[in-house]
Amino acid sequence: MDEQNKYLNDRERLEAILQEDVESPEDVKSLLDVALLLNRWQAPKPDKKATLSLVDVLVREMPSVHKKHWFDVWPLLLLRSQIRVVRREIWAATLLTMLLGILVTLGTYTGTSEQTLPIVILAPVVAAIGVAFLYDNDSEQMMELENSTPASVRMLLLARLTLVFGFNLALGMTASLLLSLVYADVLLLPLIMSWLVPMSFLSALAFFSSVVARDATFGSIAGMFLWGMHIFIRYVPDRNLILHLLSWPGLSAPESRPVLFVLAGLLVLLALWIGGSSSRHLGETL
Repeated sequence: MDEQNKYLNDRERLEAILQEDVESPEDVKSLLDVALLLNRWQAPKPDKKATLSLVDVLVREMPSVHKKHWFDVWPLLLLRSQIRVVRREIWAATLLTMLLGILVTLGTYTGTSEQTLPIVILAPVVAAIGVAFLYDNDSEQMMELENSTPASVRMLLLARLTLVFGFNLALGMTASLLLSLVYADVLLLPLIMSWLVPMSFLSALAFFSSVVARDATFGSIAGMFLWGMHIFIRYVPDRNLILHLLSWPGLSAPESRPVLFVLAGLLVLLALWIGGSSSRHLGETL
């Protein structure tokens, strides 16, 4: 009699619970028998032998202990985690353009000045365009999701900037080394400095512009416009003072290189500060 009363009480209790969670009465009836069966089921008590057997199986299935390598440090792990985040189009377009620049330079070199080499003209603007596309309105919203990670938004932006700029830097260094090996009159260090300084400044300017405008297109256009003015007006014959100033002669002048490096650093720091502040403001308004 007690067993029957307990069964009825359990049935009423489980039926009430199911009615709260399930809308259809037919579903309640179909689930009630299963709920009663689970309610009466008693889990078997494992003995010591079964427990040791289970532990032995789990130990065999566990992955081997990961050996710590020299690259298992936080900055490098952060960089590696951001490789997939950077758009694939940036890697592909940068590599293709730089390869074309190398081939054109090798095929058209006539012993002219480093400033007129195709690789010197292409490297700064290609890097600036790639860096500009690291930040736009869509990227800002994605970073709001990344705000829950241990790394800050500014650190993530810096990691992506380092990856893209470093990729361009490696390609430029490779091209310069190749040219200096092929042509004996090409000096490696002057060639590197001829594109490295404007590439650093234009990349920083494009990054800063895209962060401020929250528009990657605006940042890339800013870099292309400034570099285009410098390249095209530089070859205008009989330039007056206004055209000379519009050509931004300091972009390729050796004496202005320290100033450009400092300005590039300041622009990057300011862009990172603005980018982190914008993301935090976005999170407060969502």
